[in-house]
Amino acid sequence: MRYVGWYSNRARGERAKKVLTQAGAALPVPGEGPATAFAARAKATWARLIRKVYEVDPLECPKCKGPMRVIALIEDPGIIRRILEHLGLWAPLPTERSPPVDPASWPPYVSLPLTYHPVPDIA
Repeated sequence: MRYVGWYSNRARGERAKKVLTQAGAALPVPGEGPATAFAARAKATWARLIRKVYEVDPLECPKCKGPMRVIALIEDPGIIRRILEHLGLWAPLPTERSPPVDPASWPPYVSLPLTYHPVPDIA
C-alpha cells in the first residue's frame, strides 16, 4: 500500500515540523545527540540490552577497554574482502568437491531396484 498526498510520510513530517516551529520548539539537529531525555534513556536502554544479550560491549576496545565509536559502515563486498585479505582473515569457501565415491563402497540398500505400484485415482 502506498500513501500519497495528505497521508504520505513526507506530508506528515512537514506538518509536524510546521507545528513545532509555530510552537517555538527547537528542531533536533542530526549528529548533535539525543533531542530529549526520553531519547537519551532509550539510547542507554538499547546499549544495556545489547550488552545483556551478547555479554560484551561492542563499543569497548578489546585491548585497552576504552570507549570506541563507529566511524564508517562498509557495505561493498569488494572492499570488505580487500580489508580482510590485508588482515589475513579472509577464508573463502571451498569451491571444489571431493572425488566421487566408488559404487562398490555404497551401502547395500542404495542399489535396491525401484518398483512402481499403480495407485488408483480416487477423485
